[in-house]
Amino acid sequence: MSYNLHDRYRRRSNERMMAFIVVLTILFLSFGFGFWIGGQTAEQQNRSLKANFDNLKLEKDKLQTMATELRAEAQTARARYEQLQSTYAEILPEGPMQELVLILKQQLDEGRDPSRLSFLIRSARPPRNCSEPETKRFIVSTPAYQGQHSEITIADGALVIKGTGASAVNASGNPEAWYDPSKKVTIEFTGQGGIKEVKEGIMPITHSLVVENREYRVSISEGARSFAKVSFDSCDYP
Repeated sequence: MSYNLHDRYRRRSNERMMAFIVVLTILFLSFGFGFWIGGQTAEQQNRSLKANFDNLKLEKDKLQTMATELRAEAQTARARYEQLQSTYAEILPEGPMQELVLILKQQLDEGRDPSRLSFLIRSARPPRNCSEPETKRFIVSTPAYQGQHSEITIADGALVIKGTGASAVNASGNPEAWYDPSKKVTIEFTGQGGIKEVKEGIMPITHSLVVENREYRVSISEGARSFAKVSFDSCDYP
């Protein structure tokens, strides 16, 4: 009887031990599997982080290369800009030369003959063999007066000058025979060979006209009532 009881306790002890071993084995296996799963996950994360790091490093290298290229292009552009500035300063310098170039460009844009402009520029020189200044006068024609002495001839007939203007008005508002010097006048210059030029404005009016091989320089200003005063000389041309 005591032998059976002892044997029964031993079997139960063995069963408890086996159960403990089974539980311990299950816990160990569970821990090991969890550790393996964690290791796999961590390894995958490490691979992903390394791939991201490699991509970021590649992008950084690309950006650095682009920045270097942009700096080089900026330096090249700056050098070209400075060269263009230098070339522009040589072609269109400051001061009177710049103004002359702009005037010449404007003349060409307006359709002036380049050969004529070139001739005029080459012809610019101090006056030579000039005559003594002279003064004459003529009556300015008006709508109320178209009579005699309304033109003059200078330089032995080389140039004829005449002019027309607006009539002066008296206190009653009626037009007078003489012109009003405060208003525009029209001056007509006629040279030998059919040369004819017209200039309009408020006096004094200055004008130059080339007839044959002489340049006539004329200044027209207000004279005595009805008259315009003409001062002129002439020089060799060109």
